[in-house]
Amino acid sequence: MRTWIPCAIAAVALVACKPAETPPAANKAIDMSPSKDPAVTASYECEGHRVDVFGQNYARITLSDARTVTIDYVPNSRPPSYMDRGLRFAIGERAVMLIQNDGEAVNCAPIR
Repeated sequence: MRTWIPCAIAAVALVACKPAETPPAANKAIDMSPSKDPAVTASYECEGHRVDVFGQNYARITLSDARTVTIDYVPNSRPPSYMDRGLRFAIGERAVMLIQNDGEAVNCAPIR
């Protein structure tokens, strides 16, 4: 009867030794320094997101979670805009904004 007690203790000890789950990686801070890429014509900080503009071709958005999305320039748009994949980046005379299709928008400021 007493032989099962050591086995039960050993089983509990093995379960307790299960390795802890690895915590998710911390978000890496997005580099908000001026771009060194000569093809970048302007860069903006948009409340934790970064937008690099490549003339009237496209804009590269680095989201705060480090994902990168490229959106295309919309010819003849007023204000000048880049749009695709549920995002719009608009460069107006009074404001520069990054806008999601659901209407949520964040203000942007030039990176100098």
